[in-house]
Amino acid sequence: MKRLIYFLIVCVLNLFWSCEKVNNKDTTIQIYKFDTARNYSNNAPVELSFDKNKITSNPSKINTRWPIKLVSGYYLNGSMGVNSGYLSMTIEEYNSYDIIPGVDSLFKLLVEKDPYIEYYQRNDDGTFSNENGVYGIDTALINNLIRTNKLENYFDRMK
Repeated sequence: MKRLIYFLIVCVLNLFWSCEKVNNKDTTIQIYKFDTARNYSNNAPVELSFDKNKITSNPSKINTRWPIKLVSGYYLNGSMGVNSGYLSMTIEEYNSYDIIPGVDSLFKLLVEKDPYIEYYQRNDDGTFSNENGVYGIDTALINNLIRTNKLENYFDRMK
């Protein structure tokens, strides 16, 4: 009986020690700039295939807190990646659907397949974390990098 209790204690303790905490928080930071003549920051984004001939992903709902406007026409987050396209409908219109139309129907609403003139991305390691920043991101630091042309020192330029 003592051996059984000892064995159970060892098993339970081993479970606690071997469990790793999984961080499901998305740490991707996207910074991008639209052509000055075209601004799609209020339009609903979708992800396009590499050849931009079909929609590969569309959100069930779009977080209305993104994108955040930065200095010099740049935006923070809120895109579907470097291969984003933008629909003719606004984020609010998109979110008002109870059932999101299929990708074929959404593709007909696509107004821009190549919206970015610049696009940067980084999986943040905490460098840009700031509890006083916008949604925990240090936008003052990012704005300073934009002003001093140092985005590429910290972010991968995708376009």
